[in-house]
Amino acid sequence: MNKKIAIIGAGISGLSTAYILSEKEQYDITILAKEFSPNITSNRAAAFWYPYQIRFDKRGIAWSKKSYDFFTRLAADALSGISMKHLIKVIRKDVVEEEPIWLEFVPKGVCTMVPDEQLASNVKKAYDVLVPLVETQIFLPYLQHIFSTRNVVFRQQEVRGFDELTSFDIIINCTGLGARNLCHDENIIPIRGQIVLLETDTSMPIYIDNETPLYIVPRKDAMIVGGTYERGIYNAITEPEALERILSNAYNIFPQLKKHKILGNWAGLRPYRPQVRVEHEAGTNIIHNYGHGGSGFTLSFGCASDVANLVEQIN
Repeated sequence: MNKKIAIIGAGISGLSTAYILSEKEQYDITILAKEFSPNITSNRAAAFWYPYQIRFDKRGIAWSKKSYDFFTRLAADALSGISMKHLIKVIRKDVVEEEPIWLEFVPKGVCTMVPDEQLASNVKKAYDVLVPLVETQIFLPYLQHIFSTRNVVFRQQEVRGFDELTSFDIIINCTGLGARNLCHDENIIPIRGQIVLLETDTSMPIYIDNETPLYIVPRKDAMIVGGTYERGIYNAITEPEALERILSNAYNIFPQLKKHKILGNWAGLRPYRPQVRVEHEAGTNIIHNYGHGGSGFTLSFGCASDVANLVEQIN
């Protein structure tokens, strides 16, 4: 008889967990969430592979590389919304670079240094990394279509307590910020990010300057220009002053973007926790998988693989 599994949360952590588990036919999987795509934080993610705010957690090395491999394989499917894209990470001359621990997370052979003669006058060095770009507006519906062929059930329900799910053999908690209330976990906090959407130019690479801060992600539907890093802000709203600053930073580096029409803006709340929680809660049938911050997509399928191993151990 199949094990009945409840996955709480329909963001990338919940969906990647459901994907890995549904590859086997021994589980009956139900995904429960208050909201589904496109009304979730994962839809608003820039969603390119990059180890963001995870570099001091060495578990993230394996998680990141597993996710990189997964997205790379899926990029072969034109319907997936995943493509391999060059990411340029710059270090300006007025910045003291931290030890580049993040390079430990990068698969071998996909990162090179940009030649000095190609650097802007204010840039000390730049890394060129080939990374998966995940276009969430395509990829999340793509996953949901796959689930329809695997008999994964979606149920719109806000779970306020684990005791609501006594009919399930195993519960997997992928609630992101919701874990603050569901698990009474005050270690998880929101970090608000605000972005501007511009008319796109897919010939551009992904661009990151963490110190300005500035990132540019050219998707097919729009160019995401960010951003902000606002700890402890619970309102997912944009502010005119922040948006103006974001555009000013972008125009200073790429003046040609002034010709691109502004399509809109949005804000999202990253579910940050000092340490990502991926563990089986002792004495219960609950497995936790939350607190990925701004690295949700980067860690997703790696963490999901660990969760699948924990499920087998409970079995």
